Formats: sequence, C-alpha cells, structure tokens
Amino acid sequence: MEKLQKLDRFLSDKILWFTLASLLLGIFFCEPFSVLVPVTPMIFAAMTFINTLGCSFRQICRVATHPVPVLVILALLHLVVPVLCLGLCTSLFPDNPLFTTGLVLNFVLPTGVVSLMWVTIGRGNLPLCLSALLLDTLLSPLMVPLSMKLLVGSMVVMDASGMMKNLLFMVALPVTLALLCHRIRGGQAAEHWKPRLSPFAKLLMFLIIISNATGVAPFLKSVTPTLLAVIAVLVGLSVFSYFLGWFVSHRLMRLDFPSVQTVTIVTGVRNISAGAVLAAQCFPPDVLFPVAFAPIFTQIMLAMVVKLLRKTKAGQADQAIWEAESESVPQ
Repeated sequence: MEKLQKLDRFLSDKILWFTLASLLLGIFFCEPFSVLVPVTPMIFAAMTFINTLGCSFRQICRVATHPVPVLVILALLHLVVPVLCLGLCTSLFPDNPLFTTGLVLNFVLPTGVVSLMWVTIGRGNLPLCLSALLLDTLLSPLMVPLSMKLLVGSMVVMDASGMMKNLLFMVALPVTLALLCHRIRGGQAAEHWKPRLSPFAKLLMFLIIISNATGVAPFLKSVTPTLLAVIAVLVGLSVFSYFLGWFVSHRLMRLDFPSVQTVTIVTGVRNISAGAVLAAQCFPPDVLFPVAFAPIFTQIMLAMVVKLLRKTKAGQADQAIWEAESESVPQ
C-alpha cells in the first residue's frame, strides 16, 4: 500500500513530464503503439471507473437544490463555446469541413475527470465540481451526439449511434458502476480501493495519450499552414473557455472564490481522451487531429490557470484564510 502511494505521488508530481513522454512515444513510434487503438475504449472505461470511485448519488442530488451554477456550466460547455467554435471555424476553414468537425467535437465533449484533481489542488468547490462532472458525464451519451448532429450533421457523415454506444461504454457505464460500488460499500469504496488503484489510473491515462498520439503522427510529418491555423484556433478557444468560465462566475454571478475557480476549470477542460476515441472510431481521419492534439497543452494550461487564479485578490485572500486555518490546527 505504501509503495503504491509513493508511486501515485511520483506520477502526480511528474505528470507533465510523463504526459510529454507519452505524446512523444505515440508520435515517434506510432506503428508499434497503434496496437493500443482497438483496446483504448476498454482502457478508458477502466480509468473512468477508478477516477470516479467515491462519488455518490447524494452528490448528484445536490444539483436539484443548487442547480444554477451547474446549469451555467452545461450551457457554456455545450452551447456557447461550441456555437462560437462553429461560427469561427466555418469562416476560417470553408474548404476543410473535417477540421471544423474535429474542433467542434473537441468543444462539445463533457468536462474532463481530470478537473477533480485540479479543483482539489486549487482548493475549489469540490461538491460543485463533482455534481457538474457526474451530471455532464451521465448526459454525454445523449448530449454529444445530439450537439454534433445539430451543429455539423450536414457537413460530414458520422456514426451518431456508434458515438452514443462508445460514450455509454466508456463513460456512463463505469460511472454508474462506481456509484453503485459507493452505495453498496457504504462509502468505503474510495477509502479501500482508490488509493490502491489511483497509480494504475494514471498509467492507463498515459497509455490512452500514447494511443491518441499515434493518430496525430501522420499530420505532424507534413505540417501545413492550415494545420498551424487549426492548432492556433484550438489553443485560442481553449484559453477563451477558461476566461469565459471565470468572467461568468466572477463578474456576472458573483460567486465565492472556490466556486469561481471550479467553474473556470470545469468550463475549460474537456474529456479529450473520450473525444479522441470517438473521433478515431466514428469519423473520417482528419477529424482526429484537433482532438488528439489537445492533450499536448491541456495539463500545462490547467496548471497555468490555477496559478493565475491564485494570484487574484480573491485567491490571495482565500490562501491567507487557508494558511491561518492550517496554523490553528494542533500539530
């Protein structure tokens, strides 16, 4: 148990380096690692189950009593940013509808499970993060195919039913199983299983990144001005998503700092691993590039966002309170 915890801390501390190494392995050794592609949905389902252990049905029910922040997050994730993305990409890439489809797919995905880790690191509103994550994840088998059909259905042929089946298998089913384990074990599933399984979840994530990177490799061998423009739009809209989450929660809704931080993170991060699997299995090859390229900067951007939020006045005040509370705890 102690060795697994040390391994988990080591992987967490070096997660940026391991992410970069995984990407490079997938890009430079795409042929041998392409054997991972067929089993990636199963790997992703296992990772989702481990990461959501400890979540409960009660946390989902909190949405009913405080629904506004969660509804705002869902609106930003699945309406505002995707519509803006579609409008921008349609004007920039009129002759490349597959790249537009890939970018739109990237921004209609449910929020990423990795948001839990960063909200915890930043001392955000964890119940709000869990509620938004669980609701968005459970609704994703319906919302993602419907959003894609409405936004880009006329631009490209896609397997909507296959997309729904993949999301059910990779996301909804393992999350439901984790909730049932929490219920049956009386809340002890996370206490007994998660510390042991957490390092394996990170290793599974690295395997998924390697698998996804194999799909990017052919594009990087011949980088064109269009690909560079796609990357610029992808990074720009990702930055805008974080800013939009901060602006709406802080300036318009006037939420407390932990909730502002949570809305910002949850609005900006997407379940890229699920998106890459969907793109590879349900769309033509060009759709994969924007989604598979996103992990290259996602973790770095998240770290920068959390750091910037902590530097705000509200963040400094929250940090001072936390330090005061820490000093008051008996040693």
